[in-house]
Amino acid sequence: MIAGLVSAAALRRQSQEQLAGTHAQWRRQLRRDAYVAFMSAAHDFQAKARSVSPLLGGNQLEPVQLGIAGLRSAEEALLERAQIVDLEAPIQVADAVTDLLARAKQVVVDASIWLELAERGNTTLGAHHRRFAEDRDAFAQCVRLLRDAIRHDLE
Repeated sequence: MIAGLVSAAALRRQSQEQLAGTHAQWRRQLRRDAYVAFMSAAHDFQAKARSVSPLLGGNQLEPVQLGIAGLRSAEEALLERAQIVDLEAPIQVADAVTDLLARAKQVVVDASIWLELAERGNTTLGAHHRRFAEDRDAFAQCVRLLRDAIRHDLE
């Protein structure tokens, strides 16, 4: 009878350990899926920012308007996917996401300021184009830092 109780306790403990392992694996997969979706949106934003940059050197406003609309749409996708990452990720990854989102916002603001000044006929657009390029490059650095934080989390 004692052997049966010990055996039952061992089986219960083994079952609980297996359940905990399965749960941890499931949580890791949720985080990974959230990371993949967010990084995909970040790369999309990055591509849109790269496509807007040469337009800021020109004098046609309509392509810039369309480019900024694309940037805003890509920023919305980032914000949407960030909500899931924020729920699932450890603080280091969440902080990196926050930094990336702030930089994305600045890229959109820089392009919007350029457009507003161009529509007013302002001729000092070069400084704003440079600011856009600097923030676009800083966004790329945020993507690299986030990727490193994600890799560390998933190891």
